Amino acid sequence: MKKRLIYSLASLFLLFTLGSGLSMLYTYRISHDLESVINLHRIEIVRQSFVINIQNVQSNLYATGTVFGKELDTIVDNVSAMDDSIQNCLNCHHNPEMTERLNNVHNVVEQYKDAISYLVTSTANEARIERLKMVAVGIGDSLLAKTQEMATIADKTLRNRTIEAVKAIKKSRVILVITLAVSLVLALGIAATLTRQITAPVYELVNAARMIASGKVGYKTGYTDNTEFGEVANSFNAMSTALQAEHDKTEHYIEQLSGLYKVTLSFYDIFEMEQAFQEICTNISDILKVKQTILLLFDEKQKIYTPFASAGQTSAGLRTAMQMPLEKVVDLYQKSEGRPVIINDTGQAELFRALVPEEEHEQNMMLAWLNTKEKILGAIRVSDKNGYFTDEDSKILIILANHMAVAMENADLYRNLQNNMAELRETQEQLIQSAKLAAIGELASNVAHEINNPLTSIIGFAELSKEDDDIESIRMSLDIIEKESLRARDIVKQLLGFARKKPLHLTEVDINAVVKEVVVFSSSQTRMGKVRVTEEYSSIPTTTGDIDQLKQVFLNIITNAIHAMPDGGGLAIRTFTMGEYILISFSDTGQGISREVRHRIFEPFFSTKKEKGTGLGLSISYRIIQDHLGRIDVESESGKGTTFTVRLPQKPPAKTA
Repeated sequence: MKKRLIYSLASLFLLFTLGSGLSMLYTYRISHDLESVINLHRIEIVRQSFVINIQNVQSNLYATGTVFGKELDTIVDNVSAMDDSIQNCLNCHHNPEMTERLNNVHNVVEQYKDAISYLVTSTANEARIERLKMVAVGIGDSLLAKTQEMATIADKTLRNRTIEAVKAIKKSRVILVITLAVSLVLALGIAATLTRQITAPVYELVNAARMIASGKVGYKTGYTDNTEFGEVANSFNAMSTALQAEHDKTEHYIEQLSGLYKVTLSFYDIFEMEQAFQEICTNISDILKVKQTILLLFDEKQKIYTPFASAGQTSAGLRTAMQMPLEKVVDLYQKSEGRPVIINDTGQAELFRALVPEEEHEQNMMLAWLNTKEKILGAIRVSDKNGYFTDEDSKILIILANHMAVAMENADLYRNLQNNMAELRETQEQLIQSAKLAAIGELASNVAHEINNPLTSIIGFAELSKEDDDIESIRMSLDIIEKESLRARDIVKQLLGFARKKPLHLTEVDINAVVKEVVVFSSSQTRMGKVRVTEEYSSIPTTTGDIDQLKQVFLNIITNAIHAMPDGGGLAIRTFTMGEYILISFSDTGQGISREVRHRIFEPFFSTKKEKGTGLGLSISYRIIQDHLGRIDVESESGKGTTFTVRLPQKPPAKTA
């Protein structure tokens, strides 16, 4: 294309040079013709001046001796002017004929000058002077005749030259127009040809680039020629072929990575690896494009490495040959330094002949070890790939082997964990059973203790009544017996209430209003106990719950707080929200709860008040809040007071039967 551009531009340059040369040539010729015409006009002007001078001299001669006669000096001046005119004519270039005529005229002029000179210098008689004058006049007339003849010839020549010059100008104009038109047509033709030769390959290349950009990797343009565009097209096709190869290679890598991800993902989804061994071998064969895959694992019973699973065209002989004792596998592992073994020519596998039995006639083989820090778990062996095993293949097999080794180790850990968990569950069940028995024993002991006191009073006063004859004394004993019986009934009732869950009667509850009502209800207790109550209620949403049971909870907590401050103190009650919960906190300045007993305060019949209470209040309260899908948190430190925080969900709890 470079040569075509040079040739085309050179042709355009030569074409315009030719046109310019022709223009210059015709311009020169026209200028020369015009110059000739101008010179002829100049000669005509000189001739006319010459004729005028002759006519002036003739007029002066005819008027000599009259009143109209000029001075002799004037005649002499006119003669000098006439002589100058003829000299100017002689100085110009003429053809031979005209030159000869001018020489004759010049000779006549000299004769004319001599005749006038004689006339001017003559002092003879008048007759002689008249004769000399007539001679001069005759010469002047002859000179005028010759001059007129020359003028006729010059006029004819001037006319012919002028016509020729005009024709030459017209001809030059036509030739210039034709030259310009031809040059323009040729230039347009060359430009169109060049444009087509440039745009056609560019369009082909642009179209090919668009095809590749649209996803048709490997597309080739059919444009061919011997120019640089042809080289560009060939380079483009080579680039497209390389892109296709890279694209295929990338797709192959993606396919391998996808298969690798699929296989490795299955390692961690299956805890019984034996279930997946066959599928893993099949996937490895698909990823590496091999005909045979064998998974070698250590058999604890036989103490040998043996094929656990295989895929492809594995023969029984190969599986038998791959059964190797521990010592042999360790030796092969040490020879390979723990790295993958790649044998692309099975005929030259002397060092690892045990891995490539000659009778199997395998084309190639690759093996990667399954190992942990402690031991060799086994190996993955693949063979008969169409082509050669590459470093990329070994990297993929190493990744698979490492993941598989980790997965197998995890499976062993999981099995051990399951066994340990089973043992732990069994131990926990035993501990729970023991705790249940201990709790039942403690509960029975507490119940017996709580009921034993009123029963002792009942029995004692009943025996006294038998021996007492005083009616008033007997009535007093019966009152005490009745009181103690009611006390025993209340203990049993509370115990039954704790053991049997009461159903919730759910209604819309304004927690602030419920807490205020409980505070008012317990105001007499707080006054008697010298407890100062401070209240802080935030704007909280309503919830659903059992109002009576919630009142029981709040009353139990306030009562416990009052009992924890026998010498008086302060009780701060606050409501607020946190996330999706409504919180009600009760903070007292009492004695606090030690860390040793804090975890037992919600146990039934556990109490720090000794002779006061049954130890069921907080247990029942905790169960009620649990039924409302909430909880009770306790923050306390011995000697620094206690804070009970009740958490209730803003969303209504489901009804319980």
